[in-house]
Amino acid sequence: MKNIILHIFILLFTFFRGVGQKPQLQYVGDDHTCNTNFHDGQMLPSIGTHNFQILRANRSYPNLADDLGWTYNHAPNLAYWNGFFWCQYLSTPMGEHSEPGISLITKSKDGILWEKPKIIFPIYFYYEKAQKYVEVKNTIMHQRMAFYVAPNGRLLVFGHYGGNDGDGIGRVVREVKNDFNFGPIYFIRVNDDWKGNVAYPLYKDSSDQEFVKACNDFLGDPVRRIQWWEEDFLAHDAQSFYLPYERQKAFSFYSISDSLKIGLFKSRMTIITMDGGTRWSEPSPSASFKYGGAKIWGQKLDNNQYALVYNPTDNKNRHPLGVAISDDGLNFNNLSLVHGEVPVKRYWGIEKRPGPQYVRGISEGNGNPPGNDLWVVYSVSKEDIWVSKIPVPISRLQNGKIEDNFNEASSMDIIKGWNIYRPKWCPVSIRKISTKNDKSLCLKDFDPLDYAKALRVLEKQIKNTISFDLFLETMNAPFFVDLNNSLGQALIRFSVNKKNEITIEGLSGNKNKKIFLKRKQWYPIKIKYDAKNASYDITIKNLMEKKDLCFLSEGIPQRIEFRTGFYRLNRKIQEYKSGDQRVVGWDEKGAEQPVEPTEVCIDNFKTHQ
Repeated sequence: MKNIILHIFILLFTFFRGVGQKPQLQYVGDDHTCNTNFHDGQMLPSIGTHNFQILRANRSYPNLADDLGWTYNHAPNLAYWNGFFWCQYLSTPMGEHSEPGISLITKSKDGILWEKPKIIFPIYFYYEKAQKYVEVKNTIMHQRMAFYVAPNGRLLVFGHYGGNDGDGIGRVVREVKNDFNFGPIYFIRVNDDWKGNVAYPLYKDSSDQEFVKACNDFLGDPVRRIQWWEEDFLAHDAQSFYLPYERQKAFSFYSISDSLKIGLFKSRMTIITMDGGTRWSEPSPSASFKYGGAKIWGQKLDNNQYALVYNPTDNKNRHPLGVAISDDGLNFNNLSLVHGEVPVKRYWGIEKRPGPQYVRGISEGNGNPPGNDLWVVYSVSKEDIWVSKIPVPISRLQNGKIEDNFNEASSMDIIKGWNIYRPKWCPVSIRKISTKNDKSLCLKDFDPLDYAKALRVLEKQIKNTISFDLFLETMNAPFFVDLNNSLGQALIRFSVNKKNEITIEGLSGNKNKKIFLKRKQWYPIKIKYDAKNASYDITIKNLMEKKDLCFLSEGIPQRIEFRTGFYRLNRKIQEYKSGDQRVVGWDEKGAEQPVEPTEVCIDNFKTHQ
């Protein structure tokens, strides 16, 4: 049946093309933008999504990061090859287009724990004559793609020395070995107008004929090589080697069939091919999609749906990161949240725009990890590198009761059904607690400027009872429990401070008398709410019972979150730390070393209706 529908669709496409029309990529829902006054856009979460930090930049203690100490890290790419995830990204000492620039690469067995990055393309030096000495210069790197798994199984990594204005040095290539070592660097395409020194040999000079064949296979691919167009648009053969149109930026694509493919660019521009990529329609805007100046990623999922991942804004903001889904690859709907956290930028730098941005997934042919999940990489504020695991099918609504005791978890790091925000210094995992034999969900935080968060989407119920057990291991920062409405606004909030004192927000005076919890002891907690009356009861067994308390705002509970820090999603985000790109900013103090940890555990989480 699917083949019949696809055949009809192709016939219709051919007809429309003949009369000068083409199918339109469009967002058909009403929620095509988000509220960027909040970091998460007040969007519904994509259930079960896990955010993992790959790299936390650190200038003064580079051994805690990449052994380099550079604080501009951006534009990551992703592949899965020979049982490992591979991530490549750009780096400069402090800001965008600030020389020198390099590219680094890291790998991971599970997508969660990543090895220390290695330099894959080093600083490129070139020389110009000066009055007394030879003047030594260097350049940045700028590329929109990195990986290519060739038909012969070789993994190639590409980079581009120079910017995206068409006058760079050229494209380089290197083979990655399975043992995390690399082959020699070669140029695969030198800029036609480059007059300086060419520091590496051409790929055809390699004695490894399988490597040469892998390079030729890429050069002969009319679809994938469009990813080079942006930096190489002034090449003498650009109109035949790439596309005969005005240059566009940051190409990605996905296939609806072998012949029908959709191409995506920045600035909402799209192209379509019906012959597998030999001829493409002229780039045109997709007006119903709203996103700022950052990249968009499209991918066919393992369940035969399609996903677009982007910043769904109607302004230049690059937060939050969301995902939309489609059954046919053209009509998208049901936006949900992938990454909605924007911590304070720790380092100043030129054009370090805040937010999760420049998203990339695994291109067709570049591997498929175990499971049905959608994996995407991106930078946060052009400072840190992150990866997200999004369960497929992608959903934003919970149906039915929840009963989580974590004993059946097959992984200590993947918590099924939960949304996890996990910076490097804020691990969230399942582990055994010394006071009992079964497993618990634990949040640990030793980051001075970030926090750990675990969120569970709930079924929308006017009345319900939620219960869980709480365990305080160590307390050096406040811990919060929020029961939120569909917009993420807290209806109920209570916290525990580093003195173990519990506080219920919205109460004052005698109603909120001091109550202290003991560390290394389990406390059963029960919250019974009635959204119609905007009221709730809260009980901590053998310690506290309060009834008929009032909601903090309007709505029906639809998620609960456990967090090792103050709520910050309404914090005003400045594009530049100084407030002006022309004014030097500053680095945050006390951001480069771990602090004393806070660790809290949750168990036996239940909803009773």
